[in-house]
Amino acid sequence: MVIDPAAITPCIESYNRISKVAPSPVTYHLPALYNTDSLFKEYDTSSTNGIIILGSATSVNDENRWQDKIIEILLDASKNDIPILGLCYGHQLIGKVFGGKVEPLWNGEIKQGNRIVHLKESVTWGKPKSGHLLYSHQDGITILPPNFSVLASSDMVSIEAIASNNKPIWGFQPHLEATNSFVKEHKMGPEGIQESFDFGHRLLDSFLFSLR
Repeated sequence: MVIDPAAITPCIESYNRISKVAPSPVTYHLPALYNTDSLFKEYDTSSTNGIIILGSATSVNDENRWQDKIIEILLDASKNDIPILGLCYGHQLIGKVFGGKVEPLWNGEIKQGNRIVHLKESVTWGKPKSGHLLYSHQDGITILPPNFSVLASSDMVSIEAIASNNKPIWGFQPHLEATNSFVKEHKMGPEGIQESFDFGHRLLDSFLFSLR
């Protein structure tokens, strides 16, 4: 399941890339702009082998009604050990739902661009590695949820990625899923873009391939 909480522009291009790469069929859900019905029609513990929650222009602290439905799925998937990957908003939602704290990281502005992120060794992503990743956000996880560890950091953000200590749940603050449409929407320059695509997609695809 790919859950796209977009409140302005859907991440269709990112979903299309994921669906082409994924080793099993992928469903797409747009709860903020459409409705939450499809979430519960498609979610099934016997057939859902993974969930990706993408980014959003909204904050997890806005506590929208459609967000409550995503949380229901998130908690049930966690209970049933279904792998979950949260990206940007999805990362922050995981942090908030499981007992961490999400707050603005800087004063009243959204920052965007690409930065070098340092990833620790993990079962899913292998040996430690570093690379450029695209970002666009104001909020971030400031207090780690209990039973989670920091998986990645950068000079700009100390909690770039998190991993549950006992569940198959991960979150990344940067946009691993970003494609050309993301870059155009955020009016980003060309510097570091291809490196960010290469590194981000490689990390995202490692999660997808682990779902086989």
